[in-house]
Amino acid sequence: MANYNKLAALIGTHQEMALFRQFAALNAKNLLYMQSELVHLEAELTSIESEDRCSEDSEKASLQDSVFNLKESSGTTRDLQWRKGLEIREKMNNYNRALLQFSQIQRFEKPDDTNLKLLQEWLDRPEGGDFFLRGREADIWESDKDLIALSRRQADKDCITHFISDVLIPWYHHRWGNRVKLTSGKDWNGLWHYEEATFVAVANAISTVLSSLLPTTSILVLYFIEDPVARLVIMMLFTALFSLTLATVAKARRIDVFAATTA
Repeated sequence: MANYNKLAALIGTHQEMALFRQFAALNAKNLLYMQSELVHLEAELTSIESEDRCSEDSEKASLQDSVFNLKESSGTTRDLQWRKGLEIREKMNNYNRALLQFSQIQRFEKPDDTNLKLLQEWLDRPEGGDFFLRGREADIWESDKDLIALSRRQADKDCITHFISDVLIPWYHHRWGNRVKLTSGKDWNGLWHYEEATFVAVANAISTVLSSLLPTTSILVLYFIEDPVARLVIMMLFTALFSLTLATVAKARRIDVFAATTA
């Protein structure tokens, strides 16, 4: 029987499908509310400090000169400033905590289209989720508008690995893979599974071949070209191709690409 336990088991097994709503609008609204509260508390504290400073009571007027005296006023008729400060401290801690949490949430990547589609299909599949979600809960994974992916695997993939996992493997599976490779439905909840290590190994092999072919190919081509202008054009083209390959395949930083191409 499909339920949240089965869905949790699926996400625990296939961590790339750990896709959750970030509730960006609600988080922002919560921060706005807390910010507004602090703005008013700040104004109240400023007003209290001004009144205490102008008070005829010398002890109350000197509260801002010593934190010790301010703290010692607790429980007396002069402790309004101290109590307001404690209230602000609690609100400020909650605000800062929420601010940092929202900042960390926003650093997560958007979900990969392939993984989102796979999760959607699993939820509808009889041997998978079998439409167990009802009402508003059924709309959570309808689109990637407010979703984040907890797994960093997609973000760490280069374009070759993406091409293999998102294009070649689905193409292979549609034509041949579904006939020869099916893991246990009990273990994988009816999903087909291909080892990611294989994709990475193939991508690394292609990257290694490209890194050795590009420089040698440029030398070979330049050997057969005698026109100086044509040689310069070919050198520019190969340099641009090298930079593009370095940026997309190796996912190098801009400074690294610049350093490599000017070396």
